[in-house]
Amino acid sequence: MKRVLNLFVLLMAMTSSIFAATNDIGLYVKDIIIGWSGGGGTKDVEHNAFSYNQYAENYWDIHDLSTNVYDRVEFAFAQAVNYDNINVVATYSDGSTTETKINNGATSHTVNFASGKTLVKIAITIGWDGPSGSTTIYFDSIVIRAKDSTGVVGTMPVGSPKLGKGMANPLLDFHYIADPTAIEYNGRLYVYGTNDHQQYEAGTPTNTYEAIQSLVVISTDDMVNWTYHGLIDVKSVAPWIMASWAPTIISSPQADGSTLFSLYFSNSGTGSGVIQATSPLGPWTSPLTQNLTDGFDPGAVVDADGDAWLAYGNGTGKIVKLGADLHSIAAGPVLPPTPFHFEANELNFINGTYVYTYNNDWSNHEPWNYGGEKPTGCSMVYFTSKTPLDANSWTYGANYFKNTGENGMNYGNNHTHLHKYQGKWYLFYQANNLEASIGTNGGFRSIYVDEIEVDEENVVIKECKPTFEGVSAIKNLDPYAAQYASTAAATLGIVHEQADGQGHMVAKVGTPSTIAPVPAEGIIEVRNVDFNGTSNELKCLLKGNGSVTLRLDDKDGADLATVRCTADSWQEQTATCSTAPSGMHTVYLILKGDVQFDTWQFVSSSTDGIGIIKDRKSTNRQSYDLLGRRISPADYNGIYIVDGKKYLTK
Repeated sequence: MKRVLNLFVLLMAMTSSIFAATNDIGLYVKDIIIGWSGGGGTKDVEHNAFSYNQYAENYWDIHDLSTNVYDRVEFAFAQAVNYDNINVVATYSDGSTTETKINNGATSHTVNFASGKTLVKIAITIGWDGPSGSTTIYFDSIVIRAKDSTGVVGTMPVGSPKLGKGMANPLLDFHYIADPTAIEYNGRLYVYGTNDHQQYEAGTPTNTYEAIQSLVVISTDDMVNWTYHGLIDVKSVAPWIMASWAPTIISSPQADGSTLFSLYFSNSGTGSGVIQATSPLGPWTSPLTQNLTDGFDPGAVVDADGDAWLAYGNGTGKIVKLGADLHSIAAGPVLPPTPFHFEANELNFINGTYVYTYNNDWSNHEPWNYGGEKPTGCSMVYFTSKTPLDANSWTYGANYFKNTGENGMNYGNNHTHLHKYQGKWYLFYQANNLEASIGTNGGFRSIYVDEIEVDEENVVIKECKPTFEGVSAIKNLDPYAAQYASTAAATLGIVHEQADGQGHMVAKVGTPSTIAPVPAEGIIEVRNVDFNGTSNELKCLLKGNGSVTLRLDDKDGADLATVRCTADSWQEQTATCSTAPSGMHTVYLILKGDVQFDTWQFVSSSTDGIGIIKDRKSTNRQSYDLLGRRISPADYNGIYIVDGKKYLTK
């Protein structure tokens, strides 16, 4: 009887966990994404009202909500609706929709979702056959209801535009970063950008930039999986600055065999500063106690002779030749033709030719007297020269990147970085489409990348169009080498903390949003992982109390192995899969609990229970020889025992 009661209690516990009550989700006017470049409507956040224009696309971005959990959306209007052709459209991940009409005079409205779907968007639109003009709707509340609701209205959980979708843009889905620049070092590409997330975390509803005093660093060797290296705290390196935006970086070999990295940045609108290091990850120092230039948004390049150049300016572009120390000016400035100049200066050196790119202003660019097609508003253009200090030598090339709003993304300011890596040309740029996934709409930006066609022989840059799909991997990832948990193609419910060492970050469960709830688990997606079927043992370096579970190709698929940890210090823990993975896969690593996650890899284990270790200092667990005597890592020799398992030093 006791066994039956225990089984009943277990079943009740399982049932309650499966059908546990869920908080409802509140939607707000401030979170509406406005279609048609702002012409689609006007927000009145103070009164929770929105003025809808005819035919416009205005919607809430919904993050993959299951309609088996959330079954309807309820609208309550503060004033009766005074319009007779307003429609609510719920869109699902398979492209199907549920559409209903709000009656004239309505004070409330409910849309029941189709079951078994994944909700991605809710829109309110004015139809073609209604009265012309616009109408204002005053909302009392907009709530997505759960079937088993707690009655508590929460916020939209953080989503990812990339997780499980195969898309590569934006580069990071958990952190706002803008104004890209990049440099290659030892085969890796390091990308730096403005830390918009610092302004977001300051609590301002819009991105006003004044709180940004740090830069973000990420790197890759395959263009799809990106390692997050955390922040460069520019304010602590150079206490004299006001802000740090829009970086650019160059490197130069030194007489002692080292490499000097010089990272230039906008010090608010006062000018451009510079910090330097002998590694792309630092530590950084400030060679100056004031700005290097009087204009901001710097762009640097080193030519074939090893000479360094810097462009900068706002309203008018300027170019100088840098001194050998890379923090002084040797010649200039000169003022090349920069019609309708706005910001985002950059220099490239292609086939003996200097290429100066910048962002033009929002005007209609009349008159245009520089040849070629007149550029569109807030787009990227380039000029070329063989002699950069001769202002008259610069000639117009083309409008190579139009505003993202002209190509299906949101409108915003424009900043690009042109870079050749592993034989391909790429264009890094920014857009603010990640905002809805994190839960804001204030102009907080993210970095994207697409391939771009460059005719190097004739130094012609073809127009690049932004995409959400992004680029493809240029190499596969090796699961038998230690991989950082901070390396991912996509994430959900993951934040990072600084570990020992420059640019060394560890992952943990959390949320990048200042308003969303902390999730119960975090997901790390790693793409193009090439297994050869030689090992079925997953090893993770962990600290804390929690677990890491491995799944392949489906984030909601079967658990293949779970590595557990209950330790106050870093420990290597292993788990065995039923079979050794083989072939190309997408790896999903599911974090649960209060655990910090540093590295993972597949390791060899023999059938006689003797493992192989290549680094005697790679473990800090209690170890013993075969006679049971305690030994230190320096004494590892031959076979030893760790946590009851035999290991062989190699």
